[in-house]
Amino acid sequence: MPDAPRTTPTRRWPRRLGFALLALLLLGALGVGGFFWWLRVPPTDASTAEAVALFTEVMNGATEKRPEALSALAGALDRDPEDARAQLWFGLANLHGYLEHRELPYAIRATRAFEEAAALAPENPSAEGWRAFFAYQAAESREEDMAEPTRELLEAAAADPSFTSFLAAVSLADRPLESGLPQRTLAPLEAAGDCGDGTSWTCRTGELFPHGPEGYHATVGDLRVRLGDLEGGQESYARALEMPAAARWPYRDAFEAWVEAAPERARRFADDDPSNDPEDIFFATGDRACATCHER
Repeated sequence: MPDAPRTTPTRRWPRRLGFALLALLLLGALGVGGFFWWLRVPPTDASTAEAVALFTEVMNGATEKRPEALSALAGALDRDPEDARAQLWFGLANLHGYLEHRELPYAIRATRAFEEAAALAPENPSAEGWRAFFAYQAAESREEDMAEPTRELLEAAAADPSFTSFLAAVSLADRPLESGLPQRTLAPLEAAGDCGDGTSWTCRTGELFPHGPEGYHATVGDLRVRLGDLEGGQESYARALEMPAAARWPYRDAFEAWVEAAPERARRFADDDPSNDPEDIFFATGDRACATCHER
């Protein structure tokens, strides 16, 4: 009697394929879940005002409180993801973490938060300024074409000279002079010094930036030196040391040494060897990044 047709293995294939697909889906779900868990900041119960106050302490020098501030801001966003202020500050807290640790989760969270803040508050030029600044930094780190990020950053600086001009100067000052980009940052940056009352400090001093005026004039001076105006740069440096809180500035000694070296930096900028160009922004150099204006 002939053997019966062997149908069992054929029937097994759909079942095996189904199990394989299910396993792949589960692995994918675990991967996605793991990715979001990797990015997640555990939230705590805090209002936006409380979270902002906590991160202000971080910026003033209490960097050990940054995880606590991040969790407080994450909690504020859990309650109201459309809170543009909380989104902006969450982006700033992650940017602060990224500058110290250079870890990818900080960068991803900062990008998302700045994009959300800009979309939720189109009337706030500072939100777009931070989005454009971080987009520029991300594109530069990926070695992408910089034409569009540069255009967006310059447009944001023109719309918000109060602070985005600072970000544009820090980003573009070291670009080649023949590009014309460092020159384009000077006018909006100078506009940021007009507080409307004849001073350049009342609008640049606050809980978040107790030494904003000193950092501001230092940055204007650095940009002028970069553009070949040593005398103008030295005038700006002198103004930095004349600001009302300059005697209490934690970076005063370092800045005075920086000022003394200005002629040498100007000489190196002016020669024909771009490889010896010095670091040219006191505000953004080494451990002073951000702390120049924010640390008490």
